[in-house]
Amino acid sequence: MGAMIGAAYGVHNRSGRRLAGFRGPLLESGHLSQQNRMLMTMLSAFRNRYLSALQYSDYRWVWLGSMSSQSAYWALLVARGVLVLEMTGSSALVGVTTFAAMVPRVIIPPLAGFLADRFDRRKVLASSYVFQMMHGVVLTVLAYTGVLEVWHIVVLSLVNGSFRTFQMTAVQALTPNLVPREHWLNAIAMNQLTQQGSRLVGPGLVAPAMLLAGPEAAFAVSTLFYVAGIAGVLSIRTRASGGLDRGSRLGASLLEAGRYAWGHPQLRAMFILVALHCSMTMAFESTLPVLARDELGLGMGGVSYLMMAVGAGAVLAVFAVAGSRNAAHRGRILLVTGLASGASMAGLAAAETAPLALLAAAVMGGSQASFMAVAGAMIQSLAPDSMRGRITGLNQINVGGTMALVNLVNGFAADWYGAPVVLTVMGLGFAGVAVASLLIATMRGVYSGEIALPTRAS
Repeated sequence: MGAMIGAAYGVHNRSGRRLAGFRGPLLESGHLSQQNRMLMTMLSAFRNRYLSALQYSDYRWVWLGSMSSQSAYWALLVARGVLVLEMTGSSALVGVTTFAAMVPRVIIPPLAGFLADRFDRRKVLASSYVFQMMHGVVLTVLAYTGVLEVWHIVVLSLVNGSFRTFQMTAVQALTPNLVPREHWLNAIAMNQLTQQGSRLVGPGLVAPAMLLAGPEAAFAVSTLFYVAGIAGVLSIRTRASGGLDRGSRLGASLLEAGRYAWGHPQLRAMFILVALHCSMTMAFESTLPVLARDELGLGMGGVSYLMMAVGAGAVLAVFAVAGSRNAAHRGRILLVTGLASGASMAGLAAAETAPLALLAAAVMGGSQASFMAVAGAMIQSLAPDSMRGRITGLNQINVGGTMALVNLVNGFAADWYGAPVVLTVMGLGFAGVAVASLLIATMRGVYSGEIALPTRAS
C-alpha cells in the first residue's frame, strides 16, 4: 500500500529528496490529450497544496497507521455503546463506558509526553499499537465465548484508552520530525483527518458487521485495524526523540514544560481555548446512542450513521484547512469554526428528521476538525522540539481529559434531561465563549494572524 501511495504522491528518499512520481513521465510522454494534460496538472496542483505532507514516506506510514488505529477506536466506541445500551438500557452506563475509554487522557498524557521526549518516538508509538491489539483480542474472545459483562467492557475500555493516549501523544510529537517546517500545517491537518475522519471509516466498516453479526464481530474487525497500524509504524525509518537525557526526572521535566506553556501568553491562551472547545463541543459521544434511539428512531445502526456523518464533514473540512497558507486566514478559520462548532450542536439537537440530523452532524464534524487542526498547528509551532512531547502531552489533557469528564456528565444528563437539552446547552455555551474571546487582546491577535506558521523553507 505504501508503494501505491508513493506512486500517487511522489516518493522521497531518507534525506527528504523527492524521487520520480507520476507527474513527470505522464506529462512529458507526449501521448496524452490536452484535456488529460490539464487534468493531470490540476491533480498535481491539488496534491502539492492539500496533500504535500504525504510526499514523505515516513509520514505516510505514520498517517496510515494512525488512520487504522483511530478507525478501530471509533468503531469500538460505537460498538461498545450499542452493546451496553442493549444490555442495560441505560445511557448513563454508556457514558461510564465512554468515560473509561477517555479518562486516561486526564492522567497519562504527561507520562506519554515524557517518554516521547526521552525515548525513540517510533518505539513508543509501536508499543502503543501492540498493546491496543492485545486489548482487542481479549475483548473479541470474551464476546464470542458469551462471558462478556458490562464491567469487562468498562475495564477494557480503560485499557484501550490508556494506550491510545500514548499513541496520540507520540504521533503528534513525531510528526514535525518527519516533514519540513513549511509542511507542518498540512501534516497536522492530515493528522486531524485521521482523528476525525476515522469516525467515518471505522463506524462505516463495522456497521454491516454489527447489523449482520452483532457487536462482537465489530470487535474482531477493530482488532484487525490495530494489526494494520503495527505494520505501518514498523515501516518508519526516522529516529527522533526530545531533549531529555538518561536520568531525567519525570516531575522536574514536566514542571519545566508546564512553566514554559503557562509563561507563554499565546500558548496559555490556546491551551484554555482548546480545553473549553473539547469539553463543550466534542464530548457528545455518550449522548448519541439515546439520541439515535429515542429522538430519531434510527435503531441500532443509527449511532454509526451519525458518527459517519461527523467523519464525512471532518474529511471535507480538513482538506480545506490543509491548503490554507495565510496566517490571517488561519486565525479567522479558528474563530469561525469555533462559532460553528457550537451552533451545529444546537442544530443537531433541534433536528427532527434523520436527514437534518445527519447534515447537522456533518457540519459539526467539519467545524470541530477544522478548529482542532488549526489550533493544533499553532500549539506545535509555539512548542520547541526539545519539549514538544511534554507540551503535546499536557495539551492532550485539554483535549481528551476534558472530553472524558464531560462525556461522563453528559451521559447522566441525557438520562435526566434528554440528549437534545444537553447538546443545546453545551453548543450554545461554547458559541458564547468564542464571542467572548474577542474581548481578550491575546486572542484578537491570534485571530488576526499573529501566530504565523512557516509557509516556506527557511
